[in-house]
Amino acid sequence: MLVVLVSCSDDRELLQPCSDCGVKVHPPGILDPASDAFHGKELARLDWSFAICEGCHGQNLDGGVANVSCKSCHPDGPTACVTCHGASGPTTGAHAVHRLAQQDCSECHVVPDRWDAPGHIIGQTPPAKVTFGAKAALTIAAADRKGPPTWDGERCTNIYCHGDALHWPGGPAQEPRWDQPVVGGCDRCHAAPPPSHARADCATCHPASAPHLDGVVQIGRTSGCDGCHGTAASPAPPVDLSGNTFTTAIGVGAHQAHLQVPQGLRGPIACETCHVVPATLTSPGHLDAGPAKVTASLGWNRAAQTCTAWCHGSAQPVWTTQGTATCGTCHGVPPASAPHAPAMTLASCVACHAATVNAYGNILVTNGTSHHMDGVVDAN
Repeated sequence: MLVVLVSCSDDRELLQPCSDCGVKVHPPGILDPASDAFHGKELARLDWSFAICEGCHGQNLDGGVANVSCKSCHPDGPTACVTCHGASGPTTGAHAVHRLAQQDCSECHVVPDRWDAPGHIIGQTPPAKVTFGAKAALTIAAADRKGPPTWDGERCTNIYCHGDALHWPGGPAQEPRWDQPVVGGCDRCHAAPPPSHARADCATCHPASAPHLDGVVQIGRTSGCDGCHGTAASPAPPVDLSGNTFTTAIGVGAHQAHLQVPQGLRGPIACETCHVVPATLTSPGHLDAGPAKVTASLGWNRAAQTCTAWCHGSAQPVWTTQGTATCGTCHGVPPASAPHAPAMTLASCVACHAATVNAYGNILVTNGTSHHMDGVVDAN
């Protein structure tokens, strides 16, 4: 028993090396974790009274009159967290799974500020007490919470981070047993996809950089349109939903050509010209599965990547090919219809269309607007 330590103060030679500790001073098995006489078990029986050890090994347990330091085996000190719980923390039950999920100990336990803090180990009987932190009680919708977070000694119930307080059912591990093997992926806690979702490709709407299990459903990289497509400068691709930036990707294509109109054929074309712009992120029809919807009257053919919109005239430029829409591709120069004459040039247009072009045949764009391709034929 360790209690004999307080009476040995003279003959120390038997304590060197530590493998001889059990010869006279300590009983056999003092260093054997499998033995009932193991010093860790004896300390537990003595309610962690390190003062007994300090009688021989010194006040800091670094040698004392025994000249044997406990820190030779416990470099961080006998009372350090790692000495009892291991360098990587406890390995029993689902401890490792929670650690991989980067859950702090305080989410399930009261973490003491020192080893002998009230409620830690002194006067306590195993197992460790479970006291849930704030995360377990997070609630997105009040109607989805059936009760407070609870641990019954075998399984957890009503825990937000297990999906038991979410309104997306379907996960088989929403009330997991502590000793239950972890199987599956996202569908452990909620269906994949949840019933309310139109898409199954999580990363399209929920970027990997978004915090998980924080009580906030984050859609997109930011809260604006550019959270999923486009940039802070413009909500239109690039970038598209798949992260593409080249115009050869159908999700990118001629979006910027329509918004910026670099060839000056008209003023910028607003998003609502071709799409229904949602009032909010979750407006019906916005986050639907499949490609973005194009206004039906434009005659969009996804397979051919062309449309029959009036503003292209007889031309049908390919969406992923740039430079195919120039002056003359939508109507002739001059148009074949009367009163146009074959000898006319672009400089002739101003005679009848002074509100649309200048004397050089350049299309007029003033304050971002133009009378060219606005659906009205302006003729003097």
